[in-house]
Amino acid sequence: MDGAARDIFVISDLHLGDGGVRDNFETGKKTPQLRAFLDHVGSEGGELFVLGDLFELWQMNLSLLLVKRRPLLDQLATLRLTYVPGNHDIDLAHFVDTDFLHHPFFAAMRAPFVRELGGKRFRFSHGHETDPFNAGDDPGFGRMLAIFAGVWEDENGSPLLESGESVEDVLEQFGESMLTIWRRALATMHGRGAKRDVRPVSALTPAQNPDRLGEHVAGVRAALERGGDHDVAVLGHTHKPGRIGDWYFNSGSWTGPHNPFLRISPDGHVRYLEWKDGREIEREMPVVRPEAGPGRAPPAKKNPIVAARIAARTLFPKPTRPERSRWVLIAQGALALAVGAGALTISVGQGSSAGWRLLVSAFAVYALADGALSLLGASREPPVRRLLSRVRGVASLLLGLLVLRRGYVVEIFVVLVGIWAFVSGALRVAASVVLKGMVESRWLFLVGTGSMLASLALLSLPASAVLLKYALAAYLCYYGAGELLAGIFGQRLPRAARLHPSA
Repeated sequence: MDGAARDIFVISDLHLGDGGVRDNFETGKKTPQLRAFLDHVGSEGGELFVLGDLFELWQMNLSLLLVKRRPLLDQLATLRLTYVPGNHDIDLAHFVDTDFLHHPFFAAMRAPFVRELGGKRFRFSHGHETDPFNAGDDPGFGRMLAIFAGVWEDENGSPLLESGESVEDVLEQFGESMLTIWRRALATMHGRGAKRDVRPVSALTPAQNPDRLGEHVAGVRAALERGGDHDVAVLGHTHKPGRIGDWYFNSGSWTGPHNPFLRISPDGHVRYLEWKDGREIEREMPVVRPEAGPGRAPPAKKNPIVAARIAARTLFPKPTRPERSRWVLIAQGALALAVGAGALTISVGQGSSAGWRLLVSAFAVYALADGALSLLGASREPPVRRLLSRVRGVASLLLGLLVLRRGYVVEIFVVLVGIWAFVSGALRVAASVVLKGMVESRWLFLVGTGSMLASLALLSLPASAVLLKYALAAYLCYYGAGELLAGIFGQRLPRAARLHPSA
């Protein structure tokens, strides 16, 4: 019978995306599980309350996401559904009670509401409404970090780092630490350092910063006592399922390893369950936190510098041994930059033939060292990259020996360096193609094309020692800086991204 009392199934914080690399829900292969859960709700004749953050609109294009998720919206629209937007899908909130969105799913969208069950008044909301930072419609620091994390996830090819940690979680840790340091610096400059706590306690959501859980709970409790229109708060927002006493119930999030939900009977009894292997499994209700008195100690303050360092190490892990070629690039770049700076110093301070001989000798030593580094880096590379590195290494060694023997004559030195710069640049361009998908190839391409152009410029210069010293110094500085960039920012992609480049 349509008017009969029904069990209410409560879920929240799914953060559905468009199926791309930023979509944590899709990375966890959760869509089939969710669709099976929705079939179960329908077969049980229950109502479904989705309490916010159903969609991840902080990182996704709204129209693309809705088009990609059309089958899921169709399935949701067949249920007795109520959907309350949260802070991550707040962009939809102003469509409530309008006809802008014609899909039947959006007819079930509404603002937070109260329903009486078993003699108690239950208020259903997302939970961000009492959060001073996330209660409004305007994007804040947390949303900005999420957007930047999305860009990083695109480059990473996955929302997860090689360490298994979420890109967004690590960036939030780093970002909050940087904001803390910045605010402390400003407070010190304005003489407020000892007067107040400058930690950005409201800069992130409780899900992004677990230290804010107490603040969130206090806000919910204050709203309950102040409003007088409800006895029990049912919400999400923090991603931590469970209860506090008999007045706070949280449905958790499906973005983690579990798929939690609440099931509330018509008499107001609340149970905690998880969806697993195609069925619901009842669990003991977690305690979010014990009911605390006024004397509860505040959480210990974290050192923002240490937290930022840990986050940075996670984002930029030390290369493993097979990545020797990256360190070889850095060493070759630093060597070229050092010789280029030395050549510039000689060009400015030495105008005699002694200065010229010193420059030629320094370049010969550079060529020999560069060749040795190339041969060293080739030893553990796959066949094609090994061949390219060995050709470059042998060419550099031969150049160094020839320069030491015949390079003190300006005309011969120009020809030797010009040919070497062209060959070396061509090999770098070839490497940028071969290394695609393993290191950031665009840096190598820029280095290679620049070297080839520089070789043509060197060969076209008149045989002038003074002019040549400046040209050589500029070329080595450019070449060295390019190789440094290739080595530093050309970190290899995670193994999963290499195996599945289209993910």
